[in-house]
Formats: sequence, structure tokens, C-alpha cells
Amino acid sequence: MNSGPQAQRPKQRNRLLIWLLGDPKPAGPAAAAPAPSPQAEELPPAPAPLLEDEDPGRAALLGLAAGQAPPQEPAPAPLDQRPSIPRDLMVRVNVSLPANLEIEDQKTIPVRLTSIAGSGVSMLIDSPERPPAHGNWLDLALPNRPKPLEVEVDVVRTRAHLGPQAQEQVIAHGVFPSIRRNEQDAIIAYINNIRLYESKQYTVAAKVMLEVVTGRRRFAKFTGETIEIRPDQMRLLMDDFDAIAGAEVMLTIMAPKFADHLDVENVRVERVEIISPRKAEVEVSLDKPDDKVLLFIRKHYPGVAKGGGRR
Repeated sequence: MNSGPQAQRPKQRNRLLIWLLGDPKPAGPAAAAPAPSPQAEELPPAPAPLLEDEDPGRAALLGLAAGQAPPQEPAPAPLDQRPSIPRDLMVRVNVSLPANLEIEDQKTIPVRLTSIAGSGVSMLIDSPERPPAHGNWLDLALPNRPKPLEVEVDVVRTRAHLGPQAQEQVIAHGVFPSIRRNEQDAIIAYINNIRLYESKQYTVAAKVMLEVVTGRRRFAKFTGETIEIRPDQMRLLMDDFDAIAGAEVMLTIMAPKFADHLDVENVRVERVEIISPRKAEVEVSLDKPDDKVLLFIRKHYPGVAKGGGRR
């Protein structure tokens, strides 16, 4: 009945739908399973994990394979267990300070400090007897502290020494095992002041006069000249000087041709060294350091040298 072009329209419509939407039924036999992918090439074995303290660059320099432990290093030689002076802990400066050393709560002897640091001290003992290693207390009066310090000292080294008259002495080096922080700060402040004063040290030969204020030679006067001057102390070359160390004196510095003078009070004799029958090298300290002495020297001795040798 309906034969002709109209009978073929459903087929054409089906073909159009199949082209647009796809054929829901497989057009042929079941699709073959996908071919397995070619087998991956075998990878090299993973390197062993690095040790925790191993550096790859260091291993390469040593010619070691990754993960290989470095060869065992030889054991270090045993350290020297002998006591030594801790030179690298604090700055140490040379001084000349009187002090008292109390030995094991039994006796107290006078000593003179030759160097000091925040960690230890060197002492000159005017006796051949050497102090024990422990149980020593140092009674030290610093110019920058109103009350003296009382510091425990452990002696780590001693050696024999001969004095100017060939008398037997001992130089002892010690450390502070239990020093308090404020005491250490006071010593460090004193050291810094010394380094500051040393930067202001001048070498000049100016005429001086010393008048003894205390002691058996009270009112005695001595003349001489300066060797080195700095705000806190002076070195003098005196004629016929017989005052003992520890005496208080008044110092008078003269200008050239006695055109002017400067009186300095509160001066103490720290050290006396006889260098010839009529000459003595005297070291004095100023209780109140200031720059008035240096200003006087610069004014009247403009050609002086800073530091250096005597002129």
C-alpha cells in the first residue's frame, strides 16, 4: 500500500539518528579486549637512604657511594687534664694592686696583683711558701668600688720568682670558681677604665716634687721627674727616695723653668724599686683620676709623645 519513497523515510530517519546518537547495539561481534600495554622497562634499584648525618657532597668528595657510611675516624687523643689558665675567657690586663689573701681560714698574707681578668688573677707573694690549690679568699679593693671584693680563688699554677734584692718570691695564677655577677662586672669595669687610661698615657720628663703626708717620713719632701703619666697613675724617677709603699703623698708637677705648677692630692705610693744607690723608680696612683694632669702636660709640654719610650 504505501510503497514508494515514503516507505523508506523511517530507514533514512533511523540512519540520521544513528549518525547523530550512535548505534546502541554493537554492529558486529563483541569488541576484543584491549591489548595489554607493553611491559614497562625495568627501573634501576632505588639507592639506599642517606644516613642522617651524611652529606651527599661530602660523600662525593670522599669517593663513597650513596648510602655508604664513611670510614671510622680514629679516636681523638685524650685531652690534657692538667689545670690551665683560661686565657680566652676574658681580657687580662697588667696591674699593680695590693690585696690580701686568706689561706684556708688560717692566716692572711699580703699579695700584689700583677694581672687581673674577670675570670682569674695573677699574684706576687713575697714569700717562698706556695698557697694551696683550694680554700683561698682574695680581699681586693678596686678604685671604682667603695667596698673591697671578697672572692674565692683556686690556685692553678705557681712558680718561683726572685725579687729585686734576690729574695725568694712566688708568682701564683688563680681562677675565680664562684665569683658573683656583680663582682665580675666591677672587675670588668675596672679593666675597661685601665684600657681607657692607657690610651691617654703620655711619656714626658717633667720636674715633680713629692711631700709625704702619712707614715714615718711625714712632711719629708723628695724631688725627681716623671717617666709616664696617665689619668690614674704615674711612674716617677725620684732622687734619694726612702718612703715606703702605701704612704700617702701630695704630688706637685712643675712647668718648664718653673713658670707654673699643679698640685695633685690624694696620691698613694704603690711601688718603690731601687735602681741605683741614689735613684728609685716610684709608681703612684691617683684616688680620683681626671684629665687635669694631662691638660697641664699638653699646655706646658706640647711636644710630648703619646706612649712610646722615655724622652
